[in-house]
Amino acid sequence: MQIFKTIIIDDEENSRNNTKSMLTNYCPEIEVIGEASSGIEGKKLIQELKPEVVFCDINMPGMTGLEMIDGLVHRDFCLIFLTAYSDFGINAVKAGALDYLLKPLLLSELQGAVKKVVTHYEQKNTNVNTGSNDKNLVLINHSKGFTLIDYKDIIWLEASDNYTNIFLNNAKKIVASKTLKEFEAILPTHIFFRIHRSSLINVDFIKEYSNAEGGTIIMSDGTNIQVSKARSQEFSDFLKTKAVTPK
Repeated sequence: MQIFKTIIIDDEENSRNNTKSMLTNYCPEIEVIGEASSGIEGKKLIQELKPEVVFCDINMPGMTGLEMIDGLVHRDFCLIFLTAYSDFGINAVKAGALDYLLKPLLLSELQGAVKKVVTHYEQKNTNVNTGSNDKNLVLINHSKGFTLIDYKDIIWLEASDNYTNIFLNNAKKIVASKTLKEFEAILPTHIFFRIHRSSLINVDFIKEYSNAEGGTIIMSDGTNIQVSKARSQEFSDFLKTKAVTPK
């Protein structure tokens, strides 16, 4: 069983102790390696200890949990927000949290969040180890939890503020709690191309392409997408290196 290094950030000592006790006694996958009582202290602790999981309160004096997370340059951990206020949910999703738990914590919900952590890292390890495996799964966080999809089934992605609309080959749409820029960083560049500031496409699903007036693409689902003038030449050069199969 893999053990995940974890820190707890919460300005209330009783709350920190309760969270730590529940994790220690009922979540054997978790090892609490540090605690912080403020966002400022928590930020330093994350940079020093490099945890794999962070349980973080939202409403803290001085620096909220949301402000702390937003101020991190690198974030390579699963984030689970803890709060007594239900109206922070949408902001937690925007911050890319894996889960959002209300205080007082329910054991079943805490264990459910830990299961999501385990799944996340199992999937991450699978992607690293399988390399060119036909099933190239990507974990997509959204408001109801997460979905695992094969990136080869993604037709195109559309920016929507701090969210991304993902359009799949089965006519399904997922609203993900990551920005388009984040997806551009993790999806393979040999088939995904950012043709516009709000559009990232899978070139394997291009149906038609016209280079008139900068360029327009028709995807296999019938969507017309404009190629930005700033990227039109780079996109044309990119297509020359590809054998694009119309769908």
